[in-house]
Amino acid sequence: MKKILTLSLASLLITNANANKLESIFIVPDVFVTSKLKPTTEYEGERGNILFEGHDLETKRKYSIGEMLKDLPGVSTNGLGNASRPVIRGMKNSRVKILQNGGSTTDVSEFGEDHIVGFDPMLIDKIEIIKGPGTLLYGNNGFAGVVNIINPLIAVDKPITDQNMEANFGYRTSGGELKGSLKASQSVGNFTARLTGSLLSSGPYDLANTSDKQPNSSKFMGSGGVGLTYNDGKNYFGFSLDKLEAVYGNPGPEGEENMTSLNPTKNTFNFQSSLSLNNKYFNKFNLQGTVSEYNHSERTGDGNNHNINFFSDLYEIKTSLNHNSIIDGNSDGLIGFHFQNYDQGALGQEESHLVHTRTSSFALFALESFNFDLFDLDVGGRLESVNLKNTSLEKGFFPSAFSSTIKRKIFNNSNAFAGFDFTERAPNAVELFANGPHHAQEQFEVGQSTMSVETSYNFSLGYSYTDGLDILKVETYYNYIDDFIAADRDGTTTVVEGEDMNNVNFTQYNALFTGLEVSGQYAFAKINDFDIISSFMMDFLKGYRTSNDKALSRIPQTKINFGIQAINEDWDANLGYYHYFDKDFIGPFQTRTGGHSRLDFDLTRDFNFSDLSGHLMFTASNLLDTVGRSHLEAKKANVQLPGRSFMFMLKMFY
Repeated sequence: MKKILTLSLASLLITNANANKLESIFIVPDVFVTSKLKPTTEYEGERGNILFEGHDLETKRKYSIGEMLKDLPGVSTNGLGNASRPVIRGMKNSRVKILQNGGSTTDVSEFGEDHIVGFDPMLIDKIEIIKGPGTLLYGNNGFAGVVNIINPLIAVDKPITDQNMEANFGYRTSGGELKGSLKASQSVGNFTARLTGSLLSSGPYDLANTSDKQPNSSKFMGSGGVGLTYNDGKNYFGFSLDKLEAVYGNPGPEGEENMTSLNPTKNTFNFQSSLSLNNKYFNKFNLQGTVSEYNHSERTGDGNNHNINFFSDLYEIKTSLNHNSIIDGNSDGLIGFHFQNYDQGALGQEESHLVHTRTSSFALFALESFNFDLFDLDVGGRLESVNLKNTSLEKGFFPSAFSSTIKRKIFNNSNAFAGFDFTERAPNAVELFANGPHHAQEQFEVGQSTMSVETSYNFSLGYSYTDGLDILKVETYYNYIDDFIAADRDGTTTVVEGEDMNNVNFTQYNALFTGLEVSGQYAFAKINDFDIISSFMMDFLKGYRTSNDKALSRIPQTKINFGIQAINEDWDANLGYYHYFDKDFIGPFQTRTGGHSRLDFDLTRDFNFSDLSGHLMFTASNLLDTVGRSHLEAKKANVQLPGRSFMFMLKMFY
């Protein structure tokens, strides 16, 4: 906690297209309490951006962020049992930046698939997935996209009401999962105080088509936070402090000696401010800072073997200036500065795949938006210096990035868009310096200190249509990566304390990712006062090495889903079918993964009683109790996807 008390400042990002659009994408809106569920997931109209909230978020709350998002177009998850991390268009770990309320945070999930992302899903109000020029606000490790998890303890928008409260209680039959959360907000004049807290506890989850449970899949999580903000409607200044603690198991083969448990703890201090300016050149100054510290211990078996402690400390400061239009009132943009410092490592006699490394970066960035008669244009650039240093080696890199999106309205409710991104990413600490066993994944990992930056040339084309409840979005992309950093098995093993570990070497070669995403919905009938809505989604991706056309390791399965929804002012019923196809085009020393299907159902009833409102929800997951495995699961031979489960939830607003 002593580091948490250190004051660190950092910038609030803003702006991308026009002022309203920029604020909706890059500034955390005041959605502390949302009392009404929305009919569907909202798909933003450009560059694959997704706003995940409302009904879809409520029904998909899981212990891990990756599991919550895996059914979205272009998004999948990799991990180990209870731990999973989002994968965007086949790219994972350090290529996907995860934020909390627009600011960086820290854990070690990018270095090990057995490590959770350090966020409490019970307290999430919404999740933004950002691609294109907007990612340049956050660093070279937003290579594939940015996942912004929002639980605003700082009131960046002046609250509409002086007081509100949200309480949530839920029970899931699988594992006897119990969960609850509380959010409260009180305003006095221009000051707003906010308080959050939650608990989740579950035993091992049920396996499909059997009475067995997944070994070592129990979990617990508790978190809480406080925030205080001054907001006069034009300017604001706020800070927050939140804490998370968890205990969970990583499944493995039967036998206590193979079971690993972890106990992460994270403390985060955040500061945000925005000051309106009234001068010829600039209209707003933004500042955001973060201090975050994370640690966890891993114990395998009785704890006498493989007792390892991981840590990750972050200091961040980001500042930006929004400037006035430079072309006859038809443009806006920002310029900014970004500093980050990570201190990360693993302490333990045998765990040396993450050596103690300090990573610091300095960056300048700019985003500009132009509105012409024929089209809109968003462009952005970033110049960065990245330095990684351990006790024996030091490496420096100078990655740069450029991104652009051009959009044209072609019909009343339709837009076509095209994008080009040039992005460089510096290697991380494990890719450079690893040289030892990673017990949880049964791997002996060896980095390569001579690695260079990897460079992406990404082209995308898309079309979007929105007319009320009717939505269609199509996007295709071609992503060529020069010096792609891969973690590949070589077919050999190393014996560590009598345990055979697969040798994994970090290497570089050229790779190509191509994909197609189609999603939409259609309101095809109205029965009494119910809107009947059909929905669909398809996500196809191929990733391969260009020198020999061989598959890259662990590329997500192709997936589709179909759904039907009936909704009115009080009721919301959804039936969804999800199918993940066989994975036959596989990387070196991988095995084929069979396809699987899932049928889900949920029913929600909204209610109002005096000053109290809310909703009751019933959710049935995997109704047909089908057996399934994920191709991206680190130990898929020993870990199945959950079987049939039922959840009951009560959410109340005051």
